[in-house]
Amino acid sequence: MSDTERGTRRIVSHPILSAPDRETIAFTWKGEPLTAQLGECISSALFANGIHVFGHHHKDRSPQGIFCANGQCAQCMVVADGLAVKACMEPVRPGMVVEPLTGLPELPEAPHDGVFGEIEERPVECLIIGGGPAGLAAAIELGKLGVDVLLVDDKDRLGGKLVLQTHKFFGSVDEVHAGTRGIDIATLLAQELKQHSSVKCWPNTNAVAVYSDRKVGLVRDGREYVLVRPQTVLVAAGAREKSLTFRGNTLPGVYGAGAFQTLVNRDLVRPSERLFIVGGGNVGLIAGYHALQAGIEVVGLVEALPECGGYKVHKDKLVRMGVPIHTRHTVLSANGEAHVESVTIAAIDENWQ
Repeated sequence: MSDTERGTRRIVSHPILSAPDRETIAFTWKGEPLTAQLGECISSALFANGIHVFGHHHKDRSPQGIFCANGQCAQCMVVADGLAVKACMEPVRPGMVVEPLTGLPELPEAPHDGVFGEIEERPVECLIIGGGPAGLAAAIELGKLGVDVLLVDDKDRLGGKLVLQTHKFFGSVDEVHAGTRGIDIATLLAQELKQHSSVKCWPNTNAVAVYSDRKVGLVRDGREYVLVRPQTVLVAAGAREKSLTFRGNTLPGVYGAGAFQTLVNRDLVRPSERLFIVGGGNVGLIAGYHALQAGIEVVGLVEALPECGGYKVHKDKLVRMGVPIHTRHTVLSANGEAHVESVTIAAIDENWQ
């Protein structure tokens, strides 16, 4: 099936974001030629081509897609050019051959003769793992004191979840940049960090091990291995997606809110035409508004409590735009064969039954 026949899922018109002008490159999925945008991850390229099922579980053959889109789970594993990788973290390269992961892949031949080169060791006063708002804020404060800091993050852009937020923040203007969109706060913090010469930033870098001799192993750009000897390690690696347990919760089409916002607001890819939301806190309410901005129909939201826990202004936005809000309800199941086709919800009483 060609891109035209399948239909592109790319967002080309958005009230806040503008689509970047990037080079189109070719790759293959299960032998079928597809196109991607240079620099985007495999998962986003597959979604843009209307592909949500990346493989099947080796035990029960249940379909697998993405859940976190942040490299924290393994539901999106594929084989790219012979290597098993997480589709949400691996950029597409021109001519890349991508296949579903079936069983255990064969290990590639060692690219060397068994003799390892000398490993770089780098002393540092403070190693910060995570370049989101917490890691950036900590690095800025330490930079003001002239502390020798190395900040590492596994993404190519600093800001963490701020990069996914198109709404304006609340609170104090001086303390948390209230009135500014999250995507712009990420840029402001990254620019402020550059003012401090004692702070070094390594994007596209993973911390893979902390050893008993207090050294930390880092992998830069997927190739270079470096040992860091920090006096202090500050872990600011962020939150993880958390899902309720219900029938069908691993079906492709069931995403964490962060994964949804990653696809829509970072990668400008529409993961679905219709969305149902579980949870009426700020995250769920804001994700619903982000969906509407991207032209996605929000067919409903359930919240187990008598009232939504998020800011009323966020709930009111959804209500004004016709989104049904079901308080004192919960999700029983996500239904479908290869992907979500419907959702079953139920009212609950004061005893949560």
